[in-house]
Amino acid sequence: MRATRWILAIWFCFLVRAFFYCAALPLWEGYDEWSHFAVVQRMAFRGEPLVSRFSQIPRDVAASLELAPVSWECRYLPPPSATYDQFWRLPPAERARRESAFRAIPSAWALQDSTGNLKTYEGLQAPLAAWMMTPVLLAARHTDLATQVLLLRCFGMAILSLVIPLTFLTARSVFRHDATACACAAIVAAMPGFLIGIARVSNEWLAVLLFTLLLWLSVGPLTRLRLIALGAALGLGLLAKAYFLAAIPPLALLLVLQCRQARALLVPAVTLAVAGWWYVRNLLTTGTLSGMWESAVQPAATLADQIHQATRVPWLATIDSILFSHLWLGAWSTLTVRSWMYHVFYVLIFLAMLGLALRLSTRAIQILAVFVLTFWLGQLYHANLLSMVWGIATSLGCYLNAVAAAEVTLCVAGLRALSPRAARRFVAPAGVALFALFDLYTIHMVALPYYAGLIAHRPGGPVTNFHPASANFAEFFTRLAAFKSPVLSPPWFALLWAFYAAATLALVALAFAAARRESSS
Repeated sequence: MRATRWILAIWFCFLVRAFFYCAALPLWEGYDEWSHFAVVQRMAFRGEPLVSRFSQIPRDVAASLELAPVSWECRYLPPPSATYDQFWRLPPAERARRESAFRAIPSAWALQDSTGNLKTYEGLQAPLAAWMMTPVLLAARHTDLATQVLLLRCFGMAILSLVIPLTFLTARSVFRHDATACACAAIVAAMPGFLIGIARVSNEWLAVLLFTLLLWLSVGPLTRLRLIALGAALGLGLLAKAYFLAAIPPLALLLVLQCRQARALLVPAVTLAVAGWWYVRNLLTTGTLSGMWESAVQPAATLADQIHQATRVPWLATIDSILFSHLWLGAWSTLTVRSWMYHVFYVLIFLAMLGLALRLSTRAIQILAVFVLTFWLGQLYHANLLSMVWGIATSLGCYLNAVAAAEVTLCVAGLRALSPRAARRFVAPAGVALFALFDLYTIHMVALPYYAGLIAHRPGGPVTNFHPASANFAEFFTRLAAFKSPVLSPPWFALLWAFYAAATLALVALAFAAARRESSS
């Protein structure tokens, strides 16, 4: 009962933080958000159950990209589109004109195609998440564009929040005390890279939830009911995002080694029944299993071609780019912080890996480690594929949020193994404090100042330093409310920020309070 109260409090704090991120991130700041939203629009308003990647984006989305400031990675868009750096240098009258025109975008434009070159390229993604968002968008069809985006973001975050109890249950299979498992859930709730990579209209929220569910199901006893659930989770995951293909090898290994019975066939049978049709369709329409664009443009690439390309990739730099973007990368504007901040986490990860060598005999740790390893191999495969197509060997670190529950559990286990017995109960709470501090820094010193036009990119890429003493905070919240839903007026945005800050600090207090309760018991 006590653990239930702890986890409910952590869950509530996560929801508060998640809704703040939904409100704080500007329109289309999430990776590929405008294309994901356009896919849901076509499903909801035009009755298209599957959207072609070559369809035109709706006219209202195209107009918003010309009026609202766009992310740094969208700087290739032609004028009148403007990045945040460019937008806040415009005369105040021009900024006001653009926002007025944005507010006046007719709702009927959602039913009309744009005439430019922008397509609904995210139609290549598996459709389950977009199907789930379609009724929400239909219910909000009479609201403005910014409110529709906010509602879809909050809908996704409400469902994603189930990762908090699932992380607790996963960690509980490793640790003897509920307090440590609660702190692992609190770490996930405090990770800034987790929310800034998912608080957007996309399929990521559903994929991360289903992968976390798959992790929890895998570390438990393989009963008949759990095997059916594993097959359903994998099948639904494969209908959410193609990176679930990386879950097949560890799951197959688990069934071979620990369930040598005919009932193990329930997993592939249920998976194929749920998701088989989508991957058959991919093979027929793109010639590839995943259906992803990078694979489709290299249909004749052989294994030898991929191995040859792998010999030319700077793998250390590639791993570094994936890992630091997993820890924190400021969404589609690719904001970063000082390198030493990332290196602090790198050292802790290295120490955790050393500590895990002492505890790999634990069944749950072995299972979680194999899932993380195969997911990393999938990331590196994706990076190798991108290097063949684009000449850039990297992959988005936000994909690793799918195994965040396993990563956190493994790191805490490894660091506890290296810690003195008296200090072990405080390892996980210290992790909560470290991530909470990192989150507060990235939000207040980098992300929000950049979105408000108080800092900008240098010619080389990184943003300038923010000096709070020079900021006008009365104007600060007004700028952050620009091009957002009318419900996010500056006073309400300020109130939501206060709740976010309180929830972030509360996560630290809850983790340490649970640790003290563990020591007293």
